[in-house]
Amino acid sequence: MLLHLKPEQVEIGMFVDGFDGRWIDHPFWRSRFLVETAAQLARIRQSEVTAVIVDRSRSRSPHGADLAEPYTERRTSDGGMAPPYRGVERRRATTFSPPLREKAVRPATYAQERRRAARVIDKSRRAVIDLFDSARMGRAVDGSKIAPLAQAIGDSITRHSRALINLVRLKQKDEYTYLHSVAVCALMINFGRHLKLDDAEVQALGVAGLLHDVGKVAIADDVLLKPGKLTLRERASVEGHPLAGHALLAQSSDIPAAALEVCLRHHEKMDGSGYPDGLGGDALSLYARMGAICDVYDAVTSDRPYKAAWTPCEALTAMQSWTGHFDAPLLDKFADSLGIFPVGTLVTLSTGMLGIVTGSAGEAGEAIVVRVFFDCDLLAECPPFDCAITQTAREPGIVGRASQKFWRFDDWPATVARVLAAKPEGDARP
Repeated sequence: MLLHLKPEQVEIGMFVDGFDGRWIDHPFWRSRFLVETAAQLARIRQSEVTAVIVDRSRSRSPHGADLAEPYTERRTSDGGMAPPYRGVERRRATTFSPPLREKAVRPATYAQERRRAARVIDKSRRAVIDLFDSARMGRAVDGSKIAPLAQAIGDSITRHSRALINLVRLKQKDEYTYLHSVAVCALMINFGRHLKLDDAEVQALGVAGLLHDVGKVAIADDVLLKPGKLTLRERASVEGHPLAGHALLAQSSDIPAAALEVCLRHHEKMDGSGYPDGLGGDALSLYARMGAICDVYDAVTSDRPYKAAWTPCEALTAMQSWTGHFDAPLLDKFADSLGIFPVGTLVTLSTGMLGIVTGSAGEAGEAIVVRVFFDCDLLAECPPFDCAITQTAREPGIVGRASQKFWRFDDWPATVARVLAAKPEGDARP
């Protein structure tokens, strides 16, 4: 039997079967789960949902008592009386069977998840095509249909954080408009988790990635796919897509605020030179800054009608050099979330060595070339050698950024110049 309870009436041991109200108002990535901790309970009670749907047959009674009876009149956490919720049944409870837990998202190998991710990408691509076609017809966007796509992409990233992101980067030119939205969704989810944002924010950011470019339906295909330089009129048409997309989403249902924000602001820049409103600095939210980074990163690492793709390392190196475009500390965190670093970055390897990133290797530029030059155990430099490290390799691997000050490289520019000028041993083949 399903009970409809107010959030303050929910208790530990209840199995939540869903929520009444907008999905974005509930604070969980999933809408069906067993309430097992005080933290989960607190988040439910503090949420903005109108009611919580509880499946009594899958709940665990902490005392073996009737679940329906006590909820007609009971005290809330602040000492007041919780009024009964209309529609709650008052039948005696039957014996409770153990709940059927939702299947956990299990880690997978890179090869396993790559095959699975290909199916997720294809399904998402077709859904985004349908979304854009509906938008061209003037139909409003149904946010409740977009959320499951973001969840499927998020589940793939949970199983293996690199497989889907690497695969979607290899999109064909004629697929760019649609798969760009899928890629930005994946990047936003991965980035949000790296920043330790809560589940509801990450969920909203995934939806934002899928919807951020919906305003491009207002741009003619011959302009959108033009291989040469745009005229002033064509550029004005392109720069109008954030406003067009925002207007479409504003009249649609179940669209999270983060999606509206990212749609409108993903082409703004930190120095105020972006569009549509020339905002900058503190006027740009965290979501807008994240959207700008993810959007540009996927754009420059994809083959376009007018430009060949850059490798991830080349892209991050160039983006780092564009003064005033991005939030620089946030861009560093984005690079960390991908495990890809700009040229010149000092990194620690799993072998206990330090190295400097010098570029990319591999057919698709998926490997990072590091010039190894320092032994952390001996606290001394060693003869430099180049090592190409793939994201799927176990050894060696990149642990993360290293601090020049911690390792007392007092004149870091001079150290970089000297190490990079030295003739390395070995080669950079993965």
